[in-house]
Amino acid sequence: MAIIKFINNKVGLKKTLNYVCKEEKTNNKFISGKDCMAENAYEEMMAIKNMYGKTKGREKLHFVQAFSPNDELSDETAHEIAMKIAEKYFKGYQVVVATHQDKEHIHSHFVVNTVNFETGKKIQFSNKDLENLKSYSNKLCLEQGLSITREKSNIDDIRINEYKAKQKGISWKEKLEKSIDIAMEKSNNKFEFFKVMNEMGYKVTWTKERKNITYTTSEGYKCRDRKLHNEKYLKENMEAYFKEKYKARIKGVKKYERHTQYRSMSLSLAELIKQFQRKEHENDITHHYELNESAKKQYAMEMHYSLEELEDMEM
Repeated sequence: MAIIKFINNKVGLKKTLNYVCKEEKTNNKFISGKDCMAENAYEEMMAIKNMYGKTKGREKLHFVQAFSPNDELSDETAHEIAMKIAEKYFKGYQVVVATHQDKEHIHSHFVVNTVNFETGKKIQFSNKDLENLKSYSNKLCLEQGLSITREKSNIDDIRINEYKAKQKGISWKEKLEKSIDIAMEKSNNKFEFFKVMNEMGYKVTWTKERKNITYTTSEGYKCRDRKLHNEKYLKENMEAYFKEKYKARIKGVKKYERHTQYRSMSLSLAELIKQFQRKEHENDITHHYELNESAKKQYAMEMHYSLEELEDMEM
């Protein structure tokens, strides 16, 4: 199975080429240039940019085609597949293809000059283009007897440092997403969500005025919801999630109240309270806190929010 990922970052063309062409990653064997010499790719690509006066803006496109560790293919076959993709989808553009063998899984990098050497036009690459590229990648994999991926690809905003960390299994953004998933599962509302996230070392800024939720890690990294890799983390979707969870809980409480209404006539108040508490414990229903403004502010101060943030915070 080969997965295609688009790496969107501000790292320059020269640094990107230097990274993908490192000898320890490729054994200096599987580095090829399409319409350029790989060893002189930077100079040749810049020459095209200078010739057409297109030296500003995005310098390159950077893709990765990663194969499953379970796929039985050689480095040479992986490189051949990558070169076929470069030839078909980037006609008129210089491309460096470097196949890396320094991980458990083989993966190929594509670094594409954004200026067409025939027309001088800058490349336009959409999600639809990426879908078409993925389909062609699947076709080539099937021809080699490899598995294919059917999941929808998107142009993900993956920083180069994040990509490297992800390869090592230590991406802070992945850890953040897993922490959000845990907090969402444990929480019935935003207030409980803030509490769980804070206990895991995160600060959450979620206000009426701001379009996005912002997370701050214990290391000081900041990330908005739209920079995460799943739409379920967007503010409007998070709000809808807790709204539905609250409705479901209220529905469950009302159902329980109806069930106990008949029996409550023969029970003392103390007995009824004990029974309800036992039922909540059995069903693992988290108590819904109705906090007044003073209690909310006191808690938020304990969670290290600023006074300005307290005024804006939606609890």
